[in-house]
Amino acid sequence: MGNRADASTTVRLNADHIAFYNDRYLIEADGNVRVTTSEGMTITGDTLSMDLKLNRFLIAGNVHLRSPGGNIDGAAIADFLDFDRVYFVPVIQEPDRWTYVNGDFKHPLKGREMPGDVFYFPDLTHAKINLTAHSATIGAKEYVRFQGVTLRIAAARVPLPSEYIYFGTNPDLGQNSLAGANMDLTYNFAGNNNSISAVHLRKDQQNGVYASFEQHLAGPHGYAVVSLNPATKSQRFWTLVGDERIGKHFQLNSFSQLYQYSPNGFFKQPAAASTWTYLTATQSFTQSYLTAQAVFTNYNLIGPSQPAIENHPFQLHLMASTVPHRIGRTPLFESLSYGFGANHDALGLQNYGGYTYTTLWDHSFNANVYVSNIKFGNRHNAYKTYYFNGSYTKSYTWYSMPHWDVYDTTNLTLSRQFNRAFSSYIGYNVAHTGDYYRQGGWSQPLNPPVINGVPVYSLLAFRGVSTLRTATIGATYTTNPNFVATVLYQHHQDFPIPYPGLFPQPPTNNLGDPLYANYLGQPPNNITGDIRFLAMPHVALDVSREYFFNFGTQRWAPSFTIQVIGQ
Repeated sequence: MGNRADASTTVRLNADHIAFYNDRYLIEADGNVRVTTSEGMTITGDTLSMDLKLNRFLIAGNVHLRSPGGNIDGAAIADFLDFDRVYFVPVIQEPDRWTYVNGDFKHPLKGREMPGDVFYFPDLTHAKINLTAHSATIGAKEYVRFQGVTLRIAAARVPLPSEYIYFGTNPDLGQNSLAGANMDLTYNFAGNNNSISAVHLRKDQQNGVYASFEQHLAGPHGYAVVSLNPATKSQRFWTLVGDERIGKHFQLNSFSQLYQYSPNGFFKQPAAASTWTYLTATQSFTQSYLTAQAVFTNYNLIGPSQPAIENHPFQLHLMASTVPHRIGRTPLFESLSYGFGANHDALGLQNYGGYTYTTLWDHSFNANVYVSNIKFGNRHNAYKTYYFNGSYTKSYTWYSMPHWDVYDTTNLTLSRQFNRAFSSYIGYNVAHTGDYYRQGGWSQPLNPPVINGVPVYSLLAFRGVSTLRTATIGATYTTNPNFVATVLYQHHQDFPIPYPGLFPQPPTNNLGDPLYANYLGQPPNNITGDIRFLAMPHVALDVSREYFFNFGTQRWAPSFTIQVIGQ
């Protein structure tokens, strides 16, 4: 027989009272305990203790075992699922101890020596119960699903029909398709070792308070996540994220999103609807890999009579890349990539020189050189060792019209762990962006722009090539995984020179943060503090705020960024 503690091993538990201790992953049950395993074994008794991490359970008091080997009474029974061992103390004429091996209940090994902790009940004197229930379904080393639940949150008692808790190691069940939010309290109401169904109570700066739904599915070679977010607002997004690994060297990824605006109700005809789909295929080779990506966009699913964008662009790109290679015996590594593709929209992509381009071909070349974790200092002491990392990237993109882009990025960091709780790093980043046209393109203004009555002459020197320089100092203090505090200071020396009100602010995400880290017009100095801690057994709190050193009217960020995250 194979190992019983695989994903198919299931234990079903019923009792008058079931308690779950989240910090220790312990289940304790009392009164009319009944356990049924997927192997056809049924056990009844007075009390049960099950350690979900150690993957074993113990039942004691008036034990009755019904198995393929027959029915028999006993004083206690312990099932060590990982080791295919069931230890049993039968109630017979002569005291004895039996061991069942590999699921063979017809031929017990009688009188065999048992481990000393077989019938050990844990001490729960100071432990706190997180929830109680009437029944539970346990997937060995994967999940537990409680029924008839009362959830304990501080002094409150919250009744719930069910509660699902996953404690396995499958990363595919941890994939997420929801946008960021300031508050996310997650209620997993159903699931097994291949799926999780969850309702989220969320809050963000754009939508306020709302509810969302997310369904996770995982298979042996991939996953899919479907979500509706926000589910209770007139503007909502249906999202599907998928991944499929075919063999050892081929992988398919997809991201599809449907936007609906339904001001008259959820089941009414939407006033506007759009869709986006990204499909990516990756084939790996010994020293390289090939990536193909197709992007389908339809900004107007309702029809031309609606006030919506009618463009339907399509993109197809193919990129060949090398895996990192060491350059001789130096500490340097390099990787290269080359790609080509096409962009098409029948309604036009760009107007240049009096001509509207409906199809644009492009090809690109990228080169990256980097060094990783160069150590110096006292290399024999982890708390006195410095780590240096650096990279340089050069990228070109040429288009079928007289237009090309050039990107240069240099990134250097130096870090050190000073003790178990405190670490710090310094970094320097330079990013050049050039947007070139053979004719036309960037037009130099004849006169400087005037902001609040003040002419900004520095912009007259701008020719479409920007340089963003950022120096960073960061520090992290953490005493345990449930408390992390960070401070981050950045100094920006950019061209064009930032001036308050000269450049538009970048769009923000649901948390109110800019969608990208570096942008034209960024305040020259900013400092950010962030604290993350476990506020309650199932709820983490993340609080941060930013200061801009009086850049124009900008001092502090408008408000604290607070994230409440259900765990």
